[in-house]
Amino acid sequence: MCSVLVRLLLLNWGILLVRSELNDTCTTSSSRSGRCVLVKDCQYALNIVRSEHRTSQEWSFIDHNKCGEIPGKPPLPLICCPVIQNVEGCGVAKIQQRIFGGYETDIGVYPWAGVIQYRNTRGKFEVQCGCALIHHRWVLTAAHCIVGVPRKLTVHSVRFNEWNTKKKANCTTMNDVRICRAVYKIEEQFPHPSYSITNPNMRHDIGLLKTKRDVQITDYVIPMCLPFVESIQELQIENESFVVTGWGQTDQNTPGIQRHVNLLGRNKNICDVVFKPQRISLSHDQLCIGGEFGQDSCRGDSGGPLMYEQGLVTYVLGVVSFGASDCGTKDHPGVYTSVVHYLEWIEDVMIEN
Repeated sequence: MCSVLVRLLLLNWGILLVRSELNDTCTTSSSRSGRCVLVKDCQYALNIVRSEHRTSQEWSFIDHNKCGEIPGKPPLPLICCPVIQNVEGCGVAKIQQRIFGGYETDIGVYPWAGVIQYRNTRGKFEVQCGCALIHHRWVLTAAHCIVGVPRKLTVHSVRFNEWNTKKKANCTTMNDVRICRAVYKIEEQFPHPSYSITNPNMRHDIGLLKTKRDVQITDYVIPMCLPFVESIQELQIENESFVVTGWGQTDQNTPGIQRHVNLLGRNKNICDVVFKPQRISLSHDQLCIGGEFGQDSCRGDSGGPLMYEQGLVTYVLGVVSFGASDCGTKDHPGVYTSVVHYLEWIEDVMIEN
C-alpha cells in the first residue's frame, strides 16, 4: 500500500512538474526569450539536429537549454526554445545566377533586399532607402531611414522583386520569367529609441518596419537570417568578406538598377582616423567596412543589409549607416550598424508587437 502511494505521489508530482514547465516562459543560455517545449516543437533545435554542418557550439545548445522533461520510458526532454526564430529556409536564394559585369544583379539573387517607398506631400512616391526582409512581417533598415528623412516624406510601404527603381512599370521580364513588384504597406515603424539625428556618431542607427500583412514567400522573396548562431556572432569582422546590395548612386551616377559589391571588414581604428575631422569615433556596436577605390555603398543604399555568406546561407551582419561624402573613395570605409549588438532589441520589438 505504501509503495503504491509513493508511486501515485511521484506520478502526480511528475504531472505537476510537466504542467508547470511545458509552455512556461524561460531564458535560453544566450539570454534570449524562450518557451519550454518539446524538442519536436522547436524548429530552432530541429534545424540544428538535422543540419549536416552544425558546429559544436550549436550542438551544445540542446544540452545547455533543457528545461525539464515529460516522465515516461524514455522521458521526453523539454527545451527552452527561442520565441523568435529565423524563418525556415531563410538566407538561401533560389536564384543563383549573378551578372558581375558592372556589378549588376539579377532579380532574386538577393531575395530579401527591398526598398522603402515614401509618399511626399503631393501624394507622389519616392524611393530613398534600402531594407531587408527578416521575418514574415518584419523589415530591417536604418533608423535614419525612418526619422531622418525630409519632412515632406513619410514612410508608406516596402517593395520587393525590385530591379530598376526608375521604371514605372510594375513588372519586368528576366530570363523569360515575368516578375512583378511586391508592395506591402507599413503598419508600424520602430526606430531604435536611443537613435538621435543630432548625434554625429550615428549610434543606434537601426530600425524595424512592420508590414500590414504577411509578405508572401516566393523564389524571388525570401527572408534573410538573423545572426542567432554563436559562430556568426563571434565572427572577427576584420578582413572578412561581405556583400552589400542596393539601388543607390554609382560612379557613373546612374542609380536605379540593383547592384552589389564585395567589401572587406576593417579595423575600427581606420574609421576613427578617417572620420576624426568630423569628430566621429566608432562604438562597439558599429562596423567599419570597405575602403577600396570605387567599391562602396552609397546614397540610396542606406538601410540596406551588410551580408555575410556562410555556405549557401546568408546572414545580415550590419545595416548601411553612413560613409564618406564621395562614395568609393580609397581608404575611406563606410560605417554600418552591427546587427549582432541589437538582436535583443530586435527580438523584444517583434515579441511585444
